[in-house]
Amino acid sequence: MGLTGSAKCCKILMVVFNVIIFLGGIAALAGGIWAVVDSSSITDLTNGQLNFSKSAGYVLLIGGVAIMLVAFLGCCGAWKEISCMLIVYFIIMVIMFIMLLAAVIVVAAFRGEIENVIRNELADGLQKNYGKTNTTTGSGVTTAWDDFQKEFKCCGVDDYKIYRNTTFVMSQTGPPPPIKYVPESCCVTNDAGTPTNLQGCQSPTPNLPPNPSAPNGSTNANLYMDGCYMKARDTLLQYGWVVLGIAIAVGIVLFGGMCASMCIVCGKRDGE
Repeated sequence: MGLTGSAKCCKILMVVFNVIIFLGGIAALAGGIWAVVDSSSITDLTNGQLNFSKSAGYVLLIGGVAIMLVAFLGCCGAWKEISCMLIVYFIIMVIMFIMLLAAVIVVAAFRGEIENVIRNELADGLQKNYGKTNTTTGSGVTTAWDDFQKEFKCCGVDDYKIYRNTTFVMSQTGPPPPIKYVPESCCVTNDAGTPTNLQGCQSPTPNLPPNPSAPNGSTNANLYMDGCYMKARDTLLQYGWVVLGIAIAVGIVLFGGMCASMCIVCGKRDGE
């Protein structure tokens, strides 16, 4: 005797639901391949110490394959009404649901520590390699930081002072000519993308930053005074609700998959 009532409805929903999940797995797999092949500039920012792009890519690759297998298991189990496959599917959904909760708890509990690690690695990569354009690593770090600072209109990790300990500054022999305390990418630009006052930004008078003689709390209208870490962090936090929404949606999907699979199993037993 076949499924009836709510169990039959669950069967249809399970098939449709897992076909969508399977397509999502293909998308994750494609994204993983792209991330592994095309390395992100964040890798250069930290001199490869925080290889987010490739790490995320491998996670997407493994996750995409796993999602496709689980979706196939659920779809096939629901369509053929195979109880053992549905029970295995249910167990996998429970494990994934617990892992999701654990991940959310860990991120929330160790958010401060995670931020400190990222900040320290960014600072270490910049100090050790920025300005070393005669090496592949140094050139990559320099280009990545220049692009990052132009994009976010910021300077350094926490502020411009970090450049005093980089090859960019320490390799200079001036004055004369005046020492450039920050790279051009730290300078405020006009609509055409040209620095408004390059010398006033890189080599200002002693009373203005980034000159080390500038009084504490002084500002320079030609220099980006904000650090890049907080700028990037604030930008990401603006989209925090999107991440939260995705996490909630995934949780609902996992919970729905558990309920639907057990609904079919119970419906089949009742019909036997």
